Amino acid sequence: MAFMLYPVKRGHGGQKKVPWYDLIACAAAIFVFLYWAVTYREYAIARKGQANMTDFYLGIIAIILVMESCRRVIGWIIPIIALVFSVQLYFGPYMPGVFANKGFSLFRIVDFMYRTDQAIFGTICNTFSVYVLPFVIMGAFMEYTGAGEFFIKMALALTKGWAGGPAKVAVIASGLFGSISGSSSANVVSTGAFTIPMMKKVGFPPEDAGAIEAAASTGGQMLPPVMGAGAFLLAAMTETPYARIALICAIPAILYYYWCALAVHYKAKRDNIGSLPDEEIPDAKATFKEGWFFFVPIIVIFVVLGLGYSADKAAFWAIVLCIGFSFFTKEHKMTPKKLIDAFEKAGRSEISVGGTIGCLGIVMGGIVLGGLAQKFGVIVVSLSHGSIFIAICLTGLVGAIIGMGATQTATYVLMSLIVVQGLVKLGIDVVTANVIAFWFSAVSNVTPPVCVSAFAGASIAGADPMKTGFKGVKYSAALFFLPFAFYYLPGLLIHNASVLSALYDIGFCLIAIPMVAASLYGFFIANLDGVLRIATGIAGVCGYIPNIWTRIGSAVFFIVLIFAQRKKKGNPSKKQFA
Repeated sequence: MAFMLYPVKRGHGGQKKVPWYDLIACAAAIFVFLYWAVTYREYAIARKGQANMTDFYLGIIAIILVMESCRRVIGWIIPIIALVFSVQLYFGPYMPGVFANKGFSLFRIVDFMYRTDQAIFGTICNTFSVYVLPFVIMGAFMEYTGAGEFFIKMALALTKGWAGGPAKVAVIASGLFGSISGSSSANVVSTGAFTIPMMKKVGFPPEDAGAIEAAASTGGQMLPPVMGAGAFLLAAMTETPYARIALICAIPAILYYYWCALAVHYKAKRDNIGSLPDEEIPDAKATFKEGWFFFVPIIVIFVVLGLGYSADKAAFWAIVLCIGFSFFTKEHKMTPKKLIDAFEKAGRSEISVGGTIGCLGIVMGGIVLGGLAQKFGVIVVSLSHGSIFIAICLTGLVGAIIGMGATQTATYVLMSLIVVQGLVKLGIDVVTANVIAFWFSAVSNVTPPVCVSAFAGASIAGADPMKTGFKGVKYSAALFFLPFAFYYLPGLLIHNASVLSALYDIGFCLIAIPMVAASLYGFFIANLDGVLRIATGIAGVCGYIPNIWTRIGSAVFFIVLIFAQRKKKGNPSKKQFA
């Protein structure tokens, strides 16, 4: 599909007619991978894992095709990284310092990459084919059955009369839709086409409108039940049940959207941005009555996972329910044509991730065969000088750099191979280290110079892409500081922490986040100016420090700030806090 839909020269749009050389590439791809499947039993059992020359030549073709398809889909970065990790195996004896290895023949390298289950056909390929693809299909069916449209209308109805209402619609709708779509850029395009014009209509500048949608859409990658393709890989890398991963990530994801909502609220109140006229907002009860059943597939996913069944089974039953519930609607009944369209949409959507898994498998193969995992861990420890805080900073930096040329899923995979071992060596448990890497793999969505989600939002808003990216950093700032809290405030992950510890950490985060956001935007209940604005930010940061006295001080400041601001504002009504 990558050769059929993506032209040789990237950026030239989709192909209307497949050239003859791409047809040859399609046929070659089918042949070399079908050969692998058909002859694998013979290779593994009869030949006891011994490759022959046919395997070698077909393996070379397979590696070239994998790299070329990845280049067409997402660009040069991942193929170049895959090539580097392959070449270092051959030139191992000449590599510097800890990167040196005994060196491997070209035959051995190709055999390992193509024939074994630790490279192209490794954990990444297995996770994608078994777990990710079913949810990509489910996301397409949720869209075609009208679930996405329902979530947006429901969010609009719930935010009636709120300050900056359409922006809060973007936060709620992108959270609901993003938690099942599994792609931040797809989320921006799907919900942003509706929410961004509304935000501009009520007074948000174009750059802010695009940035808010980008920030809200990025959070969908971390919000259960689906959390994007990377979450399934996170479960595989840590050998943790997916239901457990979803539970671990639930509180941080909710706190992220708490930040987004507060940032939007403070911006709207400071700049006197209102909501849409009441006549343009649907009635909440009527809207819920029209599409309440769309919540059922999401609930079923949680139930099926909670009962211990596999993630692909949960996705299957969600798809079946989506098809069945479509007949409860007037406009979205799943006719045979719509079924075909939904599957086509799913097929096209999976290429953005599917096009990278072979190259990522080659990277993993290079690391496994060259024994680099432990070596990378040593490098991270060395660069951080034993400081966990610096090591987490380095993890964020690596995520921002790699993410410039890769999807979030690809970025997380590379980070899990490069930096996670270092975090583990410093004393962070494997699950927490991987969750930190998973969150930092999303920062490039909203961080210039290459911020895919922000650019998508800017294109819809008619805004400057770079300005939208910088605005997106403010609206998604929780993406940068929450990963530190995963280690210093372990209760947030509900992982190896008691209920009391979790409530303690979550409670202080609920106090700290509003103060940091208020300091950043210069508004709490009333305007914050000068010294008070700085003091509010410092008090908010103190709420994250795992020390009882700094936290008590933060809480006392928060209470005093509320009374002082209410007095300055003149005892506002409850509606002002909406």
